[in-house]
Amino acid sequence: MRIKNTKRVIKAVINLLLCEPSSIKFAHLWVRSLLPGYNPLNGEVPWLTFKAKAWLESYLKPNMSVFEYGSGGSTIFLSKKVSKLISIEHDENWYTEVSRALSKKKNSNCEYILCEPEKKISGAMFSYDCKTYASALRKYAGMNFEKYVKSIEKYPDGSFDLVIVDGRARSSCIRHAPSKIRPGGYLMLDNSERQRYSDSISLLAGYKRTDFFGIGPYITYLWQTSVWKIE
Repeated sequence: MRIKNTKRVIKAVINLLLCEPSSIKFAHLWVRSLLPGYNPLNGEVPWLTFKAKAWLESYLKPNMSVFEYGSGGSTIFLSKKVSKLISIEHDENWYTEVSRALSKKKNSNCEYILCEPEKKISGAMFSYDCKTYASALRKYAGMNFEKYVKSIEKYPDGSFDLVIVDGRARSSCIRHAPSKIRPGGYLMLDNSERQRYSDSISLLAGYKRTDFFGIGPYITYLWQTSVWKIE
């Protein structure tokens, strides 16, 4: 939810920070992101909680390689901080917009890939879990994201210092990601508080988990981004 009225911005800030006082140091960034004309591409900010963004800024190094499911402000942000970025996008229109933004920034270290979903061979419906390659969004009912999820498989095991799961079919992405992360690297999942990801999160039970709960850009509610150290 974006806010255009200044008084509503102030009220929302106060209410959320009363619920989550540890996020107060990010309040100025949050307010700015809610103002008219500010968006992920011109803001160049990942659509993650601000605590998760702060973690990224401390963790990422210029010699690292990163893979992300889902693109946007994070793509520009990451491409400025690492040696190699692989970014997978499912939506053709958004892919065009992000490609244009990357071109303006003259970022040459990002391999940006469009991988649209396919219609399922069978019309039968099945539950959302880590083995179905499905998206939970109603608009993608009857679509299969297997190629999108498995796009990471063409890279050798241990290729990445970080894999970010913030696109479609996230449960299935989590299932395929760990082997592609080098020992000591991380898997990051946005919206990790959502119950529908619980089956795939259980696959990561043996890894150390850190949660970043709080405010983030562009919306007026609290949510959670998490990382797991893959060892």
